[in-house]
Amino acid sequence: MKIEIKQIKNTGSNEFEIRTDGKLVYVAKLPFVSIDEPFNLDKIGEIKITDINGKEIYSTDYKYIENLKEEFIPFKYLVTGSQKFNQLIFNSGQNSIKIYYEENEIWKNRYVIEINNKKFFCYSVEDGYIRHFPIYDGDLQIGEALKSNVLVDGLDEYWCYLKDEYKELGDGVIALLLYLDRNEYNSSYVVNKSYILEKSFSFNKTNKFYDKEWVKNNFGDEYYKKVDADVTFVKEKLKHPINSSKEQWNSMSEKEKKLLKFCLITPWVLVIGFGLLILILILLFGDF
Repeated sequence: MKIEIKQIKNTGSNEFEIRTDGKLVYVAKLPFVSIDEPFNLDKIGEIKITDINGKEIYSTDYKYIENLKEEFIPFKYLVTGSQKFNQLIFNSGQNSIKIYYEENEIWKNRYVIEINNKKFFCYSVEDGYIRHFPIYDGDLQIGEALKSNVLVDGLDEYWCYLKDEYKELGDGVIALLLYLDRNEYNSSYVVNKSYILEKSFSFNKTNKFYDKEWVKNNFGDEYYKKVDADVTFVKEKLKHPINSSKEQWNSMSEKEKKLLKFCLITPWVLVIGFGLLILILILLFGDF
C-alpha cells in the first residue's frame, strides 16, 4: 500500500491532497495563521480531513490542559521512563486516533500512533536528502514514511509504504504525517518558485530501527528516483540565483511584495533616523 500526501496550497491556507495507491481519498486543511487575523490557539491546533465531496471525516482535538500537565516538568522521562509531547487526537464517528511525540531516554525518542489502545511506533532518521520514518508493530517493521529535504515551490510532500496486512493503519499514518507537517514543516508564506536543498544526518539511538534497504526490497526504488530528479532540478535552479530570485518575486502577490518591502526598508529607516538624531544632538550639544 502506498500513501501520498501532497500539499497543493500554501498561500491563504494549507491544503493537501491524500492518495492511497494513486486514488484520491481525502483532502486535508491544516492551520494557517495569517498576520491579518487575531492570534487564535484553537486554530493553531486544528486539522480537518474531508472526503473528496467535502464531508468531514476527521477533526482534531488538542488537549491543552492535558499537554500542559504532561510537559510541565522538564526531563520528566528520566524518572518516569516516558514523557509525551504535543498530544493530538483525530476524531471521527468510528475512529479515535491519538498522535504524540514520546521521549524515553536521552537520544531515544519516537512518534506514537495510538488507535483503540493499540500502539505503533515511528522513529525518525535523517539520511542525506531524505528523512525516514520506519513504522513498527512491536519489533516488526510494517511500513516506512519518507519526507524529502528538497522543497520545490514551497510545497511539502510525504510518501508512506505500508504492508498490505496493515492497511487498516492507513488513516493512522495519514494522521501522523499531517501532525508532522503542522508541528515541523509548516510552510505558510514560503513563496512559489522557491527552492530548498538540504542534506541532514542523524546520529542517535533510533538509528538502529532504520534499515536502508527496507523500502527498496519491499516496494522498489520509485521514491528514490523521484528525489534524485528533484535534487538535479533544484541544483540547476540554484546555479542561476538571479533567475530564481526573479521567479520568487514574480510569484508573490502585491500584498506580499508590499509586506516584504516594508520588512526590508523599515530597519534601514530606523537606523538612518537614529543616526541623524545622534548627529543633531552632537551638533547642538557638542560644546558641552
